[in-house]
Amino acid sequence: MIFFYFFNYINKKLTKGLKKTGGRNIQGRICIYGQGGGTKKLYKYIDLYRRINQFGKILKVLKDLNRTAKIALVLYGNGLISYLILQKEIKVNSVVYSGTLYSKEIKIIDKGYSLPLKYMPLYSILSNIELKPYGGGLLSRASDVSSLLISKSSKNATLKLNSGWILNLNIECMSSMGSISSRYNRDLIIGKAGKNRGLGWKPKVRGVAKNPCDHPHGGGNGKKSKPMVPTNAWCSVFKWRHTTNKKEDKLNRRNFKIVQK
Repeated sequence: MIFFYFFNYINKKLTKGLKKTGGRNIQGRICIYGQGGGTKKLYKYIDLYRRINQFGKILKVLKDLNRTAKIALVLYGNGLISYLILQKEIKVNSVVYSGTLYSKEIKIIDKGYSLPLKYMPLYSILSNIELKPYGGGLLSRASDVSSLLISKSSKNATLKLNSGWILNLNIECMSSMGSISSRYNRDLIIGKAGKNRGLGWKPKVRGVAKNPCDHPHGGGNGKKSKPMVPTNAWCSVFKWRHTTNKKEDKLNRRNFKIVQK
């Protein structure tokens, strides 16, 4: 009972309510179609920096509605309590480390430990990685996602992401050992339309089922055959065309790599 009241008190301090927009902008106009409704959600404040230089104990493992990965409630040695993004094979009562100071007591092989890239061994699997020092973890935070540390130098570290991109980051950036939890999240089956409505997604109406004033495919008596060139409601082609420009894509990748150094 004591832990129950303690957890409720901490949970209230580390959460806030989220206000939904339904896909509308500041003027009240719908900019993103297909959004609306759904169950209420609470946002939990998560420690993405992990520079406290303390050992902590996992008190509870939770499922967060705002992300695919699981989160954990951690109690540190100095009395601080926070939520963390959980790595695989970490259970309740496990011990994790968060900080920038390295000592012989710290076993980097243990999963869930968070340290700068300069202390991580080569070819280790990392997650919750910072793009810039003191910027908070941004890379590899979704379920069953990780990055591979390929090489290190005196200033930079090279990482290979799941997407195949290779990034050069500052060696002082924080990272966590291990891959993110919730391995079977991708196998989740919706099963019924009501579950999608609970997630905040509205049903989509086909263009053929609309009136001609609402969509280029609309109108006619009974069923119609597919048009020669499928278009959206604003008469622009949305099939059979290139989504990216190869030259621009190469430039963007090059610029992205330069920015992260």
